[in-house]
Amino acid sequence: MTKTQQPAVFYINAALFDCDGTLVNSTGAISEFWRDFGKTRPHVDPEEIIRTSHGCRTYDVIAKWSPEDADEAQVTAWEGAIPDTFGEFAKPIPGSIDLVKQFDKLSREETANGKQRWAVVTSGTLPLATKWLKLLTIEKPDCFITAEKVTKGKPHPQGYQAARDTLGYHDAHYKVAVFEDAPAGITAGKGADAMVVGICSTYDPEKVRKSGANIVVKDLSSFTVESYNKETDQFKVTVGEYFYADDEFLQESV
Repeated sequence: MTKTQQPAVFYINAALFDCDGTLVNSTGAISEFWRDFGKTRPHVDPEEIIRTSHGCRTYDVIAKWSPEDADEAQVTAWEGAIPDTFGEFAKPIPGSIDLVKQFDKLSREETANGKQRWAVVTSGTLPLATKWLKLLTIEKPDCFITAEKVTKGKPHPQGYQAARDTLGYHDAHYKVAVFEDAPAGITAGKGADAMVVGICSTYDPEKVRKSGANIVVKDLSSFTVESYNKETDQFKVTVGEYFYADDEFLQESV
């Protein structure tokens, strides 16, 4: 049961969102893809892949389980077809669309330069992630880090660090939040010196917490971007319902 005694509050310069499991619950669609993939490959165990590989690049998973199929162009094509073939099994994470659009609106209307202070960092390929965002009615962000743009996938922090660099918040003293659901992504976010909001769309709260998330939530429906401060270049974000929050995010409400 989530806690509602007091809101958690944090201040950030930018928000970095994973896609699958964070903005869109694509687990059902991805699972169907792996089951279909395994039908003609006896050496592949789809259920084990589904159980252990969430948050990892599809290419890396295929290279491990079926090396003969590890052709980047082919993998990209397979991924890009998932929303078309199995999209009926996907749905938005509650609150995700509204939260992204809150950051986008304040970024464009309130900041000094009008540039976005949010990004998407996903293990999915560009065709796959683009189609998920279209499904969500979220415009593709200016900073869009997909599988093709990194040489090391999650849990390596390369993707999240690249987003920090692109947005202009490279240095650790800038406060950046990563929104993730998978242990691999949480590890990547922590490695990029970000606070991490863990969404329990795929794993239970205890697993998400033990993976290193600073705030653990069921979904994004109780998040509000309260304001943007031009002097500090920071957003104030409140969270009304959560499973766990570090003490530092509860101090303002005590």
